[in-house]
Amino acid sequence: MAVKVAVPPAGTPQSQKTNWSAYLYLGPVLISTLLFIILPFLYTLYISFTNYSLFNFIEFELIGLQNYIDIFSTGSAFFPVLGWTITWMIGSTALNIGVGMGLAMLLNNPKLAERNIYRTLLIIPWALPFILTVQIWAGLYNIQGPINLILSWFGIDSINWLNQIGPARAALLILNLWLSYPFFMTVCLAALQAIPADLYEATDMDGANAWQRFQAITFPFMLAAITPLIITQLAFQFGNAGVIVLLTNGNPIAYPGANFGATDTLATYAYKLIFQLRLYGLNAAYSIIIFFILAAMTIINSIVTGAFKETD
Repeated sequence: MAVKVAVPPAGTPQSQKTNWSAYLYLGPVLISTLLFIILPFLYTLYISFTNYSLFNFIEFELIGLQNYIDIFSTGSAFFPVLGWTITWMIGSTALNIGVGMGLAMLLNNPKLAERNIYRTLLIIPWALPFILTVQIWAGLYNIQGPINLILSWFGIDSINWLNQIGPARAALLILNLWLSYPFFMTVCLAALQAIPADLYEATDMDGANAWQRFQAITFPFMLAAITPLIITQLAFQFGNAGVIVLLTNGNPIAYPGANFGATDTLATYAYKLIFQLRLYGLNAAYSIIIFFILAAMTIINSIVTGAFKETD
């Protein structure tokens, strides 16, 4: 005989009983978030309103919004550094995605012989250790390095890549491209291979040329795949300090007497404030500003991608 189990109707107190075991599983995550994210953020926010520094290390006091006033005042390092940060963010993102997309289209061409070998070779920069790659490129950019040697073959004078403003910025963009293009090449290649072949066959029947096929099919499909990555990449490059610190350390100096370099971004300048200038309160203020800028980018990314959109 089948036994019928009574199920309380929806909306009754028994049907809405809280399952406390879920909080037990979430406990470690919530505690870690509190200890390693929320509390450090609140402490950084507090420090940003103080004169905490090497000269006020033991006894420091609240100074209100003075650090923020100094940041946005005339003659501050903020606006010149922000200008290069935006240039770095947009330039790196455009180069990384553009080159990755171009290589993906070449590798997706079935007429390209041995394209699997090329794909393997082109992905090698992604597999090498980050620090090792940067050190290799530092040697390549040396005043007596291979790059200047090759340039001399064409009658071009040696370039001091890491100690002149223009060449140093170009060197960083090139190095960051080398480190980043394999990821976007892989993503775009996956997007290209997911495009149904029937679409191309239909455009061939309509007499479309290669450019029309790219406009109507290839580019829209790739754009749909990489749109979330574009905003994510912009946010990442905005706070990308590692490659700059390891290659140029923000140098060369922006102008005589400046306490920031021509290749400093907001992230690397904040790094200098704490490890070189020892201005911990000012560093905290920069960190809060960087946080809110990145938070805004994250919110925009969530809106564009619908990451937090609830579905039935």
